[in-house]
Amino acid sequence: MSIITVVAVLALTAALVWKIGAPVARLVGSALVIVSLALVVFGAPIAPRLPLLAVGAALWLAGHFLAAYKSRFWHSRLAETIVTHTPLRFLDPVRGREHRRARRTAPAATRRRSADVVSGPVDHFAAWERELTAGTAPAAAVANHVPARPVRTPRGVVYSKRAAKAATNLAVRKVPGARAARTAWRFLR
Repeated sequence: MSIITVVAVLALTAALVWKIGAPVARLVGSALVIVSLALVVFGAPIAPRLPLLAVGAALWLAGHFLAAYKSRFWHSRLAETIVTHTPLRFLDPVRGREHRRARRTAPAATRRRSADVVSGPVDHFAAWERELTAGTAPAAAVANHVPARPVRTPRGVVYSKRAAKAATNLAVRKVPGARAARTAWRFLR
């Protein structure tokens, strides 16, 4: 293999890890931990399962580290607590920044919308008065001035989120064990 091929493979691997590495690592790590704990609960010996449990926990934490490096906040309070209360705090990508205290107070759509808000309509009468008192030539008229509208979330996204939330709430009420699974998922993410 040539050096160019090796560099290309390394670049592709780095790009894939950066784009999809965090969610994949968290999912695979969680699955490894759950499988190893389930095997221990169902009577398998503990000693052979400890490396699987440790690898799963390390992979899960590595996924949260990568996500924290990308977004500058922790997606999981458990991961944040593990990092801030162990010697891993020296590698903490958030390091007590304001993001830790804010912890995503507003949804992303609200932050985006507030940044795109346009000031009020143009006051043409005030501009005309300024031209008269200044004694200058009139400015060119603005034809068909339409103020820009703020960016809104598409209806399909809103309705699909509502439908998913309604289906989840129904499943939690009707399916045995779904409430425990949802609680575990919220704890791990």
